[in-house]
Amino acid sequence: MHSGFKSTGVSTSVFGCRLAASVCGLSSGAVALFVLAAMPAHAQQPVQLEGIFIEGGSTLLEPIEAGTIGNSVSVVTGEELQQRQVRTLADALRTVPGVAVNQSGAFGGLTEIRIRGSENNHALILIDGVEANDATNGFFDFGSLLADDIERIEVIRGPQSGIWGSNALAGVVNIVTRSGRNEPLTATASAEAGGFDTRQLSASVRGGNEFAHASVSIVEAQTNGFNISPFGDEADGADRRNISARGGVSVTPWLSFEGVVNKLDNTTEIDGFGAAPGARPGDFAVAFDQDDSSTITDALLAKGTARLSFYDDRFVTKIYGDHARNDVDTIDPFFVSFNGSQRDKFGVVSSYTYEQAQFGGLKHTIVGLYEDESEAFTTNASPGSFERSTQSMAGEYRGGFADQVFVRAAVRSDDSDAFGDFTTYSLSGAWQVPSTGTRLHASYGTGVVFPTLYDQFGVIPGFFTGNPNLTAEESQGYDAGIEQAFLQRRVIVDVTYFNQNLENEIFSTFFGPPVNLTGESERQGVEVTASVRPIDGLTLSGAYTYLDASGVDGIAEVRRPEHSGSLNVAYAFAEGRGVVNLGVVYNGRMDDLAFNAFTFAQSQVTLQEYTVVNLSAHYDVTENVRLFGRVENLLDEDYQQVFGFETAPVAAFGGVRIKLGGTRDTAALE
Repeated sequence: MHSGFKSTGVSTSVFGCRLAASVCGLSSGAVALFVLAAMPAHAQQPVQLEGIFIEGGSTLLEPIEAGTIGNSVSVVTGEELQQRQVRTLADALRTVPGVAVNQSGAFGGLTEIRIRGSENNHALILIDGVEANDATNGFFDFGSLLADDIERIEVIRGPQSGIWGSNALAGVVNIVTRSGRNEPLTATASAEAGGFDTRQLSASVRGGNEFAHASVSIVEAQTNGFNISPFGDEADGADRRNISARGGVSVTPWLSFEGVVNKLDNTTEIDGFGAAPGARPGDFAVAFDQDDSSTITDALLAKGTARLSFYDDRFVTKIYGDHARNDVDTIDPFFVSFNGSQRDKFGVVSSYTYEQAQFGGLKHTIVGLYEDESEAFTTNASPGSFERSTQSMAGEYRGGFADQVFVRAAVRSDDSDAFGDFTTYSLSGAWQVPSTGTRLHASYGTGVVFPTLYDQFGVIPGFFTGNPNLTAEESQGYDAGIEQAFLQRRVIVDVTYFNQNLENEIFSTFFGPPVNLTGESERQGVEVTASVRPIDGLTLSGAYTYLDASGVDGIAEVRRPEHSGSLNVAYAFAEGRGVVNLGVVYNGRMDDLAFNAFTFAQSQVTLQEYTVVNLSAHYDVTENVRLFGRVENLLDEDYQQVFGFETAPVAAFGGVRIKLGGTRDTAALE
């Protein structure tokens, strides 16, 4: 869905230098990151897929090896997040190729992602297998989600509706929290403080064996924040709390149960948006200081699963139920608004795996799914409750041949009571060429996104009016790439080309109903990732994305940088007890929308490129005590991710982490 009121991306210039020179259309900052990508590697492992398992690549939500999937996949582990001291999921995603992150305002403010130039509601967000996209507007606000309890983040790019249905048009972000499964009993606690009067506390207990496991954690971050308005000096703070609990038990060798609950709370102070003090007709609308204004978000995600397994785990059936609720209150001196959405799912999914000895070994997995989904939302702007439902069926095949060629095919039918029946599919393949360090991968798929509940029903007659006659947005896309490893996998490089279109794009404005645009929007580009371990203890990783995204009118889409990239350098010392980490995120120039402060007529403006540099370090005083510190925006870059909203200046943070039980956290350094 294209809209006149959505967020932006990020920009940079390496080590604070303004990057203006251009080589073959690339800014010098982008070129620098591209070159560095030939010798980078760890803080996120986009190309080191060997031995990495993901869950989001299959309807069964069970681990499969990422290197056997033809889709472009990136994995960020919890150990890497701790090493870099990344505190939010949004900041973790800034280093993933093809992903643009846009944050409006201060900490906890509205934060969206766009994959490969898509819209913010074209990526499916799963948290422990539960769809987290807000049913009302179709996207997930990452402003509430903290990173402390994350086990890994999986980003699967390209159309995935053939597996996951609506909202997976451009890809899937699967977030997995720590479960305690097959871990010794471990308790952790951490405390940190720093700039903007920020405090963060976290605590967790987890552990388990083959018969039972459990994990409980709580993370709370409070900050007085900074002034997000270009005017005035009022700080805009935030109070975020994440609570996670999950556990499972094996009743018999063939029957087990698992449950998970994630609670996300966020209270964020906001400024007004419109005519700033002293504004004149013709001036652009910006954020302006406004006391006693805040947005309160309360989200609950829960899932219960019964798993039946027979024939040595070759025949697996899961019966599951999901519940997702998201309430958003906006309070300011002029009005109070409330929107609440709810999504419930019930489903059954089964898989059967069998192997054959011919031709060097064949392995086949067949998966079938049935799912029933209902969505609803309420608002104080309009009486009553608005509801709709969808029934879905899907089939998936995964095949492995001689342990080197892997294929996957999936087809799904989604029958919506509001928009009819849509069939989507996906195909992918990977070839791990023996004795060469080469992996070829490619995928093709179709995608669909149903109009959001806002689009369908609207809110206030004459203002955000709904359009029940909208049709679903549809897409076709493909990618192809080559991954090459050198020097016993000390150097790994992956280059991928992608191309995707969008039809029936939904366009929304401040006034009047949304409409489907005629014609096609086009997105194409190149993703380059690389990793290097030049010596023991030193790891480098980098990513670069070139993106060409245009709307139906052929004009570049807003809030999508043409050039973006990241670089991460980590050095471990004192036998791994200490780590120093340098992270750089670059975002090239991009267009954005600005609104007339009085009429709200929109104009297109350009946001300048920027480079954000972060420096962090930690040292394990003992096996149980870690001291850590970091400096964010080290070069004090002045930039905007969204027109009219300021970003945080340089700030330092420090703290201590205590761990009892388990093993020392060294996985990210090996």
